[in-house]
Amino acid sequence: MRRMSARSPDGASKRARSLSAAAREAEARQRARSFNGLTAREWTTLSRNVWSDLSSPRAAHHLEHGAVFPVKLVQRLVRLYSRPGDWVLDPFAGVGSTVVGAVALGRNAVGIELSERFHELALAWLEREHAARGGAVGELRRGDSRALLPSLPARRFQLVITSPPYADFIHRSTADRARTHKASILRLENHSRVRAYSTSPLDLGNLPYDRFLEALAGILRQCFRVTRPGGYQVWIVKDHRDTRRGIPYIPLHSDLAALAAAAGLRLHDLVVWDQNEQRRLVLLGFPSVFYTNQNCSFLVVLRRPAAGTDA
Repeated sequence: MRRMSARSPDGASKRARSLSAAAREAEARQRARSFNGLTAREWTTLSRNVWSDLSSPRAAHHLEHGAVFPVKLVQRLVRLYSRPGDWVLDPFAGVGSTVVGAVALGRNAVGIELSERFHELALAWLEREHAARGGAVGELRRGDSRALLPSLPARRFQLVITSPPYADFIHRSTADRARTHKASILRLENHSRVRAYSTSPLDLGNLPYDRFLEALAGILRQCFRVTRPGGYQVWIVKDHRDTRRGIPYIPLHSDLAALAAAAGLRLHDLVVWDQNEQRRLVLLGFPSVFYTNQNCSFLVVLRRPAAGTDA
C-alpha cells in the first residue's frame, strides 16, 4: 500500500512565500524591460481601446475653463507612455491638468497657455500640489504655442498630452450645453461647463475650421520637432456636427491624424473615451434624418518613428 504523507502547514506556507517571491522577481524584471515600467499584467489590463471610467467632478478652478480633462486621464496616459524622469509637454495647458498630473507621478512637465487667467489658475494649482515633490520639474509658460514651441529643445519630450481648442465649435457647444444638457450628470454631478475661452484673435478657439487646421498643422510640426524619436503624443479631441450649415459630420480626429502624418508623425492608436454615462441622450433629426448622439471623445495616439527603425 502506498503511504500518503501529510503536508505540513509550515511547508505550504514556505512554498507560497517562495512563489510570491518568484512572482515579485518576475514583475521586477518585467518593469525593468518595459519602456514604461509596467508589468505584463498591467500592460494587458490597460490595453482596452474604449475607456469609460475616467470622468470625475470638476473642482472650482476647473469651472473657470469649462473644458478640462480629468487628472485621472492624464495619469493613465503618463503611466502608459513614459517613465519617471521623462519630460511631458502640453502646448494647450489650460488650468494645468497635464502638468499637475505628470509631476505628481515623477515626470518633468512643461505647459504653454495663452490665457492669462488660465495661466494664473494653473500656477496656483501646481503650487498647491507641491510641484517639487520627488524632484520633478513643473513649468508653466504663458503665450501663444506657435511663438513659444520653437524655443523648446529638440527631441526632449517623451510624451505630449493635450486637447486643442476646437476651432469656433466651442461657441456652438455653449448654446448646445445650455439647451440640451440642463439635467445631465455632466452638469449636475461633474459640474462641467462650456464657455468660450477668450476673445483674443490668437486663440485657436475663435478661428473658423479651415484656419484652425492651418494653425494646428504648424503646431504639430513643432511638436514633432520636440518629441523624442520613439516618443508619443496623445491629442484629445471631439468630433462635431454643423447641420445648420448642411455639414452632418466634422471628423476632427481624422483631420488631425492627416495633419500629423504630414508633420512626420504616425497614427499609432485610437482610443474612444466613452462619456455616455455623463450625458443624457437627446432627440436629433427626428423624424426625417437619423443622427447618433456624439457622447464620446477620441484619444488620437501619435508616435514619432524611432530612429533607424520602422516601429
